[in-house]
Amino acid sequence: MPYRIILGTMMFAVILSQVDHCVAAGAVAIGLPSDVAKSGVSMGYQVNLNAMDEAKAAALARCKTNGSNESKALCKIVATFRDQCVAEAIDPEAGTPGFGWAIADTAQEAQKKAMANCRETAGPSRQDACQVDVQGMRTVCDGSAK
Repeated sequence: MPYRIILGTMMFAVILSQVDHCVAAGAVAIGLPSDVAKSGVSMGYQVNLNAMDEAKAAALARCKTNGSNESKALCKIVATFRDQCVAEAIDPEAGTPGFGWAIADTAQEAQKKAMANCRETAGPSRQDACQVDVQGMRTVCDGSAK
């Protein structure tokens, strides 16, 4: 009888080792018009879903709920990821072009890259206005990323 328990335990361990434990899935959708200062930008993201298709659909749906009609119409999936973080940065003043986003292995790294991207698009006079985690935006991480 004990050999059946040992055999059963070993079989269960083999089965578990074949299961994909990485069920986290993240996606980013962006609607980026040619003139962000005039038309704004739309962005949606989703993390920690079981399937990449679900993450893409949720990110796209979120993108289409914010921004101008022009930016919402341009929403498309621009990135997918697992066990990483996504951050966005903007110049919060209306009518300015500063916008950036990034995906990285940590929240801090994603924020740093998003800020650099925002500063690049903001222009010399507005570079210092870029901010992360403002106006309802957040930095979020998927799976085991922090």
